[in-house]
Amino acid sequence: MPVHHPHDHFVREFLSEPAHARAFLRAVLPAPLIEALDWSGLRSEAATFIDENLRQQSSDLLFSVPGLTGEPQQIYLLFEHKSALDPRLAQQLLGYLARIYAAQSQPAPVVSLVFYHGDAPHPAGRRFLDELSLPPHSQTLYQPYIPDFGYVLFDLARATPHLWQSLALRLFLAALDSARDPDPARLAGVLRLADQLLRESSSTRIVHAVLVYLFQVTDLQPAQWQALLNPPFSPDLEATMISTAQQLFEQGKLEGRVEGRVEGRVEGRTEGETLFLERLLQARFGPLSTADRQRIMMASPETRLSWGERVLTAATLADVFAETH
Repeated sequence: MPVHHPHDHFVREFLSEPAHARAFLRAVLPAPLIEALDWSGLRSEAATFIDENLRQQSSDLLFSVPGLTGEPQQIYLLFEHKSALDPRLAQQLLGYLARIYAAQSQPAPVVSLVFYHGDAPHPAGRRFLDELSLPPHSQTLYQPYIPDFGYVLFDLARATPHLWQSLALRLFLAALDSARDPDPARLAGVLRLADQLLRESSSTRIVHAVLVYLFQVTDLQPAQWQALLNPPFSPDLEATMISTAQQLFEQGKLEGRVEGRVEGRVEGRTEGETLFLERLLQARFGPLSTADRQRIMMASPETRLSWGERVLTAATLADVFAETH
């Protein structure tokens, strides 16, 4: 079935790794705050403050970090991800903050960080009071009685991730940025970073997560993916791309994106499997003939699955289609 909230899922998966979270937080938080904390003690906390009915569509994360000498013993960092403008953002954060403070045995500071990568510019206001839209005289009158707090905003559109030291973090941000405008040049840049990361650190898990995300949020045709691999990248990247696509194909997670586009108008799951198998084969072996497409379309689901499993190891297209006894 189609994947819901791919942006949230990708962000949560990446930042759930302590090393990635540490690199990102140290890059975006204000310098005085960074210098006051012992980052070696960063850990992820259970996000029990999220409503159960929002849990599957939320990427909110909560981290705790010990303070250095002279600072509070522990502070908390609330991470909120937004891929579109939310006029009630601060009100949502207020609800989360109230639950976090209520769960603390001893009150400790909570700093909110909002990661925004939507298309529309984010408004300048970054405080709860800004959402009330009070005239100046009313702000002065009611401010002593209204909860007010600010939050740190990281707006991807205004960031310079190419200057950051962490290659994994640059890849993560480049993938999110390319999803806003998925033209081939941007995607090729993402693949170059992925290739570099594989060569330098063999971080297959990160690259796999990036590829899953790109396959889900872009709508490129097989020939376009093939063009992105010319000039060729490393065999490791090509193998990771094919194995990732194969995994998604077997799980049926892309069928909703390809439904309605295959020749012959075969309905439902068959339609999705057919077109995605074509995508796999073209990425691996080049353009398919009309006869090859017809063969795929007429095959049984079991046969298509068997062919998909051979894509990674077959030397030629004929090897994929070869009958086994």
